[in-house]
Amino acid sequence: MATPTIKALSAVIFALSSNAMATELRIDNVKLYQPAEQMFSAPTSIYIEHGNIVKLLPSTHKQKVADHVIDAKGQFAVAGLMDLHVHLGSSGSNYTNFQYLPVEAHFNANLYLGVTDIVDLFSFDNVLTEAKQLQQTQTSPNLFYAGTLFTNPGGHGTQFGGKAYVINQDSDIEALWQQHLATNPHVTKAVIESFGGMGNTLTDTQLAELGKRSKAANLPYFVHVSTLADGKRAIKAGASALAHGINGEDIDAEFIELMLSHNVTYIPTLAVYHNHASESEHQQISHQTELLPVLHKKLQGCLFDKVPEPNVWFKTMWQKRAHAYQNIVKLHKAGVTIATGSDAGNPYTLHGIGLHNEIDALAMAGLANGEIINAATINGATTLAVDDKQGQLAQGYKANFILLNENPLQNINALHHINAVYKEGVKINREQLAERNQIIQPVGQECNANITSQTAQAVIDNFNDKNQWLTVSDSAMGGGSATELVLKDKVLTVKTSLGKPTHFGAWAGTEIRFKQPNDASNFDGVALTYKGSKAPFTLSIYHSEVQDWDHFSKMLPASEDWTTVKVPFSEFKQFGFGNKVQWSAKSITGLNFVWRSMPGTPPPVPNNEFHLKSIGYF
Repeated sequence: MATPTIKALSAVIFALSSNAMATELRIDNVKLYQPAEQMFSAPTSIYIEHGNIVKLLPSTHKQKVADHVIDAKGQFAVAGLMDLHVHLGSSGSNYTNFQYLPVEAHFNANLYLGVTDIVDLFSFDNVLTEAKQLQQTQTSPNLFYAGTLFTNPGGHGTQFGGKAYVINQDSDIEALWQQHLATNPHVTKAVIESFGGMGNTLTDTQLAELGKRSKAANLPYFVHVSTLADGKRAIKAGASALAHGINGEDIDAEFIELMLSHNVTYIPTLAVYHNHASESEHQQISHQTELLPVLHKKLQGCLFDKVPEPNVWFKTMWQKRAHAYQNIVKLHKAGVTIATGSDAGNPYTLHGIGLHNEIDALAMAGLANGEIINAATINGATTLAVDDKQGQLAQGYKANFILLNENPLQNINALHHINAVYKEGVKINREQLAERNQIIQPVGQECNANITSQTAQAVIDNFNDKNQWLTVSDSAMGGGSATELVLKDKVLTVKTSLGKPTHFGAWAGTEIRFKQPNDASNFDGVALTYKGSKAPFTLSIYHSEVQDWDHFSKMLPASEDWTTVKVPFSEFKQFGFGNKVQWSAKSITGLNFVWRSMPGTPPPVPNNEFHLKSIGYF
C-alpha cells in the first residue's frame, strides 16, 4: 500500500477543516427588509447555523463555505410575522354553524401563512397543554401566552364557563397572582370591559397592582380595553400594551401623551370587528384564495356558503370604522408603537388568515407599507421584549422569515403571496401543512344543510312522558342564577333563583329544542296551562332564522290558580337588540320560559316556582 505524500495529507486536512467550519445553510441573492430604514437591502447572502443568522454578506463578496446553498434569485425576505392576540381554544367559526378544530390546525395555519410568533391572551389549561405537547413533536410557531386572564366578578372572560382569575376584592390578588406565576406565563392579561357602562370592572387599584407585579416579574402587561376612558385607566395602571384599540370614538391629546410617556403599544385588532361584515358585504375573506388552502373545506363551507347577517353590535362597529382608522393614523404620526393582533378564534377571524386580514385593515387605515411590516414584525418583538433576537433579519437573530417574489413596499398584498417560510433556519413544507389541515376534520354538525320542517302536532308537551326540557341560566355567562326542574304527576315544576345581575342581566328558566323544525303555519298561536310564579315571565319562540338570541317573545302574567292562556303568533315580538327577522310559523325550533332582571336592578323575585301542565298550538 502506497504511503500518502505530504501534499496529499495537507489537502485532506484542509478539506476536513473547511468542512468543519462550513455553515449549515447559506441563502444567496436575497433582499432583506430593513425596519429602521423601511427598505430592502441589496442582494445579500444569509448564513444560518443552529437556527440563528450568524453572518450576512453582500452577494458581491466572496462567499464562505456552507453545507447547503440556496439561490433565492432576488426574492424579498421579511422577518416572520407576529400575531399578538389569538385564542387557540376557538376556531373562527360562526355561531350559526359552530365548528371546533384542535390546536394543531391553528399552528399549521399560522406557519403556512408566515406567522412564526403568536400570543395567546386567554385559553384554558387543557388548550395550552395541547399546544405545549405539539411544540415538542412538530415545528410550531413560537408561543407566548397569558393563560388565564384577570377580571372582575361577572366580567368579560367569565362568560365562557371556564377558569378566570376573578378579583372580588384587593386581598384576592396575592393568591391569584401566585397561580398566574405557577403557569410560567410570558405575559399578563387583564380586562377592563363595562359593556357600554352597564357593568362593573376591575378598580384602578386592582389594575395598578397587577401592573406593578407584572413589571417586577418582567412580564408584558396587556389590558383589554374598548373605550377612551378605559384606555387611559389602563395606561395609568402600567399597561405595556392595549389589547384592542379605541374603535368607536376619537382619541384625544391626553390619550396620545399617555401612550407616548408610558411607551405603550397600540394593538387595534381592527379585523375582528370588521371581518364578519366584510365577508357579508364584499366576500373579502373568501375571495383571498391565496390564504385559504390551509382552511378545511368544511369550515370554508360553514363560513362562506351562507353568511349570516352580522348582529347589531358588529354592524354598529363596522359603521364606526372611520374612528378606528383615524385613531391609528393619529397615533402613528405621534410616534406611538403600533403592532398587529387579530383576536383569532372569533367568528370569521381565523388563525393565520386573521393576521393577514389585520394587515389589510391597517392598509385601509392609511399606514404606509413599511409601517405595516414593522407593525407585524419588529414592533411585536419590541412589545414582547424579544427584539434583541426576533423581529428583524440581522446577525444574531432567529432565522424566522418569509420569502416573497414581489416587493411588499410597493404592494402590501405581496405579504399574502408567500413563496417560502423558514422557522429557525428550517424551510417549512407548506404543502404538507395544507394537506394535513384538510385531513383534520372540524368537529361540528353539517353546515347550511337544507332541513325540512315537519308538520307540527297540536300538542308540544303534555308531560305524560320523560322530561324534554332543559335548564337555562346566566351561569354559562359567569352569573349566579340557577334552575331546577321537577317532573311529577304530569306537571313540570320550574324552580328558579336569580343572582346579582351582571352586565347582561340575570336570568333563569327552561327551554325545549325540537329535533326537527316545526311547521306550525296551520295554527294561530301557542296555548299553555300553568299556575304559579310571583312575577311576570317571558315566553319565547325559537325561529330558525334568528341567530343572535333576539327571539320572538311575549311577557305573560303570574297566576295563583291554574289558567289556560292562548297567545297568538302575532303578539310575539323581537326585543330589537338583534337583527330583525320576518316572522314565519313554518320553522319553529323550540320554546323558552325565562325569569329575568336587568343590569342595575334587584331581582324582582330571587326565588320563584312555576308549574306547567300542558303546552301546544291552537
